[in-house]
Amino acid sequence: MVEQEITVDVVVVGGGLAGMYAALAAQKQGCNVAILCKGIIGRSGSSVVAQTVHRVAYPNDRDMECYFKSLGESGQHLNKGELLSVLVSEGNSAIESVQSLGVEFEEGMETLPNGGHIRRFACVPRQGRLLTQPVRNKIFNTGIQFIEKSMVLDLLHDEGEVQGVVCLMGDNIFTVYAKAVILATGGAGRIYRETSNPIGITGDGLMMGVRAGLKLTDMEFIQFYPYRIQSPKLLDLNPGVFDHGAIFTNENGERFMRNFPRAEQENRDILARQMFKQKAVYLKLSDMSQKDLQKYPALNNLIEKGFGNQLKMQVVAHFAMGGIVANSVGQTELQGLFACGECSGGLHGANRLAGAALTECAVFGPRAGRAAAEYARCKTLIKKIKPSMDLPATGMDRLKDHRADLRKIMWEYAGIERSETMLKTCIIKLDSLAEVLKHMRPKSLWDWSEVNNMLQISLIIAETALSRRESRGSHFRSDFQDRYLHRED
Repeated sequence: MVEQEITVDVVVVGGGLAGMYAALAAQKQGCNVAILCKGIIGRSGSSVVAQTVHRVAYPNDRDMECYFKSLGESGQHLNKGELLSVLVSEGNSAIESVQSLGVEFEEGMETLPNGGHIRRFACVPRQGRLLTQPVRNKIFNTGIQFIEKSMVLDLLHDEGEVQGVVCLMGDNIFTVYAKAVILATGGAGRIYRETSNPIGITGDGLMMGVRAGLKLTDMEFIQFYPYRIQSPKLLDLNPGVFDHGAIFTNENGERFMRNFPRAEQENRDILARQMFKQKAVYLKLSDMSQKDLQKYPALNNLIEKGFGNQLKMQVVAHFAMGGIVANSVGQTELQGLFACGECSGGLHGANRLAGAALTECAVFGPRAGRAAAEYARCKTLIKKIKPSMDLPATGMDRLKDHRADLRKIMWEYAGIERSETMLKTCIIKLDSLAEVLKHMRPKSLWDWSEVNNMLQISLIIAETALSRRESRGSHFRSDFQDRYLHRED
């Protein structure tokens, strides 16, 4: 292995929207900035497959108060009030900032259940690349250093301060020394067999934080997304179709959401659980007009190909509400380390309201970038320590089967519906996998590091889900179906 060194003021880990916004904000403060990404910056990760929807309150006291309450109710009042206040108060200015980067939005208005009104911004069509590509283009020539197809293995830290990151590119280990580090690595959706998250979303940043002694919060709360067409083609469904006559039916042709107040547009946790109870769920579009169908080109294309009666749905793991504990500017308990986007926790509580994730990136990404730059400007970089990595010796062992086993275990025992028996079984099976991993000589250190992170974050999720002995938000315990019962600390 060849060891190399890079030195910058601020290094951002993650090339999605939160990371790009953070990097741009830090660079504007005069800092030398690098972005590290496992794939291609702006063209990989969860941001590029997002449906581009941002929801913000109208800038008046009543609508902001109503939106604050709706976010809190969705999160079952586990949200951190400070973070909610920032999201609501700065949402409009964040949208303006995104637009200034060249992103084009269509604006609409929606009414909240409590009577408030919110602004909805989305690209047309709702394709994530229409968000990420303009931002990438904007920062490409700013002097920000792009380091792509590289995986950060761990944080460098000493005496309570971060000093950089240790990375892997191909077979080469290299070090990026930095005064400040921003984690924007996303969630951990790939730990589940059924997920909307692309390859690479494996909990890396979360586990870097844990190994550095940081606390995670709300890790038992995983949002399961009910709007994915499984066949004849994988396609995320725009929930707007239900305003035009679309419905869900089960294997018997019954509309099982008929008696719920918001029917197929109920909160995602409720809808996902009801879908989970059915043997099969189908999308029926017979009551939609041709004019309305044409508003959804990808869906209309399936209809034109004759698949109208074969649209089968699949609930998938979608978003991690939990993450690294950080304040409203992303500062963690490790000095110089900041976190933003899905790898940070506390904003969403027990369940995220639709349209809040991308707004979160637009609000808290720049905040973390500015705070990291301010911190870096006051520090002198001293290279005190050399990386000391606990990596296995390489060999010929492949991890494909172990990764698949892990994802199957999490889906079957710590998924949409959980119980004490299921979660204890999950932990036993994960512990067994982890023991096997310890003795492997992997062909790829990249694969080994990902699977190791996936195993460790899966154990944390299973253990926190076991300790929360109640059903709340996206966390459903079949043995504790009443809410607000008891949590073992």
